[in-house]
Amino acid sequence: MRLPRLLTLLAVMAGLCALPTAVPAQDSYRIIANVNSQGITQYELGQRIKLTMLSSRMADTPANRAQVQRQVLRQMIDERIQLDEGLRSQIKATPSEIRERVQQLEQANRMPPGGIEQALRGSGIEMSVLISQIEANVVWAKLVRRKVRGTIDVTDSEIDEVLNQLRRNVGKSENRVAEIFLAVDRPDQADEVLRNAQRILEQIRVGTPFAVMAQQFSQAASAGTGGDLGWVLPGQLDPALEAAIAKLQPGRVTEQPVRSASGWHIMALIDRRTFGAAASANPAEIRVNVAQLLLPLPQNANQDEIARAKGEAERIMAQVTKCADLRAAAARTRGATTSDVDKLRVGDLPPNVAQQVIAAPIGRAIGPFALQGSIQIIAVCSKEGDGGLPSRDAIQQQILSGKLEGAARRYMRDLRRAAIIDVRV
Repeated sequence: MRLPRLLTLLAVMAGLCALPTAVPAQDSYRIIANVNSQGITQYELGQRIKLTMLSSRMADTPANRAQVQRQVLRQMIDERIQLDEGLRSQIKATPSEIRERVQQLEQANRMPPGGIEQALRGSGIEMSVLISQIEANVVWAKLVRRKVRGTIDVTDSEIDEVLNQLRRNVGKSENRVAEIFLAVDRPDQADEVLRNAQRILEQIRVGTPFAVMAQQFSQAASAGTGGDLGWVLPGQLDPALEAAIAKLQPGRVTEQPVRSASGWHIMALIDRRTFGAAASANPAEIRVNVAQLLLPLPQNANQDEIARAKGEAERIMAQVTKCADLRAAAARTRGATTSDVDKLRVGDLPPNVAQQVIAAPIGRAIGPFALQGSIQIIAVCSKEGDGGLPSRDAIQQQILSGKLEGAARRYMRDLRRAAIIDVRV
């Protein structure tokens, strides 16, 4: 089933370095970069490379480290800039938020409580390395919500325009694609960013999964889902990207990075199909946006513990009339986690879940479903409209997400330009 996999938050584990893992003791704390008077040490980079090799399953070799040095340094610099902006704006990550992210990582990777720290310690990595990345991730999300979200709106005419375009595309091919995006903030950076993209592409060619590299390096919002953009129709992407995708067969990746106005892209074609089959003719093709809540079970839970968790899930379900209710219930319930999954194809669900999703009214909770290590509740937030077209709510969210990503990227670009950065390697 796809839902638990989409909980994975490995995007917060982004970042690599290219320094040897063993360095002379006197050099361990040498400052190799300053960001607004905050130093990044050689030791910190050494820790980050160990973390990345562990999470990305890349071979920890000098050649691999050399290929990714610039990406990691940029990632660490960006994190320092984000934390500095959070400090100025009086925004921080609370201990409970950090614990929640760690718990989500453990649940997504089927680890017991404390499993991540144990795994890191066994590989010679300090837990603080992961914590610092989570902290920057949480702070940046809060900054974007506070300073960017309120400036963005979606009008009815924009939704109508997308719907009309979709109707014109009925019967045409649509592609399910994934991307790795590297931004070019200044023209003089284009060649350097291209070289970084080529190094990432080389890792994919030698067997590193595309999704892992997207989680590690992509600067697009899709990084959290391994770069997966879902199903894309003609006219929805930059013309250069569409031209490159048109040449691909399913399962293939672009031979070279592709340039757009905002940066370099590596594109993968996952699948291709004809758009517009009526949902009533083929219910498996219905696409839904859902919210899910997971209640963790004790390790090796017995039948009584499972029954108690299901009882708690049923009490929660009785209070849910809309997706926001499910998210609020997760915040009130100890150990519970929640996430949203968009553009989910009903045919990809187990038959018993698919039948309930099809029949469920919008906002109604269904379940509980027993998963490995947890009990799951699902609420359907929106479904496709007639004729296989997405609902207006789904289109609104899609437009909003695109605008928000672009605005957040511009915000980060402006922060980089204002920052005082001194790189010494």
